[in-house]
Amino acid sequence: MPAEVLVMCGACGRPQAAGGPRCIACGAPLPDAPLPGAPVSQAPFLDADLGGGRALSGEGERLSYRSSASESPQVVDLGSLRGVELRTRAFVEALALGAFALLGFVARAPALKVVAFGVAALGVLLAAVCRSHVLVLETSPTGRVRWPLGLARRGSERDARLLAAWETLAGVVRARGVPVRAVGSGREVQPPPQPPGPHDGPRA
Repeated sequence: MPAEVLVMCGACGRPQAAGGPRCIACGAPLPDAPLPGAPVSQAPFLDADLGGGRALSGEGERLSYRSSASESPQVVDLGSLRGVELRTRAFVEALALGAFALLGFVARAPALKVVAFGVAALGVLLAAVCRSHVLVLETSPTGRVRWPLGLARRGSERDARLLAAWETLAGVVRARGVPVRAVGSGREVQPPPQPPGPHDGPRA
């Protein structure tokens, strides 16, 4: 039995079976989506240059990631996805530069003290203003793929580009009924509202 294809209403966000002209909840026009058994479109839906040789792209039923220009891309079938998550955290590795503060305390030369304390302060600054994004794909109850999207300064053009790539991907997989969430990004992607059940309704 073919799996049901879901689409998400662009107006109210309610998921529902593909094929209807309008949303069952608010009446807004629904986006086009292939019905079960229909030919799959091979049109690209994502093409993101992540910088540093990294790239994230999607076409038809395939999502691919390249970690560098010299590496072969890793490919995941969209139909195998069970969950998608964006994990964002501070650039805590930069705090290792704080060890230079010890050198500053023991150094006798004033110039060396300045350099040591400057490097330590730079590490704290980088940890405060930069963050790292990692895409996590769950392909089965035990299967998990981690794709680092890269490091960026908060609020920078690069940071916005990485988040835009994530939001494009999140919209595609949400329309398929795949759970999506973002952790620590400051731009949380909430699960779509569920259709009311047969016993839902006003209660006395």
